Amino acid sequence: MHRIILTAAACLLLTACGTKDFDAGLQLRLPPFPDGETSHYQVVTPAGVIGEHRTGVGMDWLEDIPVYRLILVTRTMTGNIETTDSSMVLLHQPDLRPLFSFRFVTVGEALTTTATIYREGSVAVSTWTHTGEEKQQLLPSGAGTYDAEQLAFLGRAVRPNPKRPAEITVVEPMGPPFGGDVRPGEFRALGDETVTVPAGSFDCRKLGLTVGDSEFELWYEKAGTGRLVRRLALESGVAIELMPSPPRQPEPRQDLTQ
Repeated sequence: MHRIILTAAACLLLTACGTKDFDAGLQLRLPPFPDGETSHYQVVTPAGVIGEHRTGVGMDWLEDIPVYRLILVTRTMTGNIETTDSSMVLLHQPDLRPLFSFRFVTVGEALTTTATIYREGSVAVSTWTHTGEEKQQLLPSGAGTYDAEQLAFLGRAVRPNPKRPAEITVVEPMGPPFGGDVRPGEFRALGDETVTVPAGSFDCRKLGLTVGDSEFELWYEKAGTGRLVRRLALESGVAIELMPSPPRQPEPRQDLTQ
């Protein structure tokens, strides 16, 4: 995580590349949530639990621009191979337009890194691997363009028309192919459903999400902050499920006798 923050700080110096406002393309309604909100999920396959997923979102400023700072960390174990997938995305308030994203994926000892800058009309993606392979390219961008790593958070705010999907464009900096790609996507309203996960039972609104050829289902709590409760990748059967919040540690007591 320290590598994410350090790289983010360096890349933020690139604001001269431009952060002009342009139309986000979606009507959004994001429920209020506490600054510094964190959520903990288990990663589940049809064969059982293989890891954990954590998200954190805070409010910040980039120069004079109010932003959300979204951090995601996933750790999974497949056989003897551990994978750590860490991301940080800065989102413009209140339209959730991406400004920058940074992603680090480590599979065993192999690290791949991406840094992405969103500008009016284009997206600059830089990719590096542990073997020294490197690629920079510009991808097209326009209204309704979002980073792949923000989609679960974006779903908290999207309210699709039940009769018409909400179409989006998704930038996947990590690819495939190497160097990143742009894919069509859409959110669909799938009604309401009660879902039971380790954190309990929740009355949820259910969304379908398509990105290219990939299909997902997402459940968001209807009450409170509208957190993501469950996400399911339909092809692989891999899901993340909300876990109970860990108990807060008591503050250390101060010895007033000394």
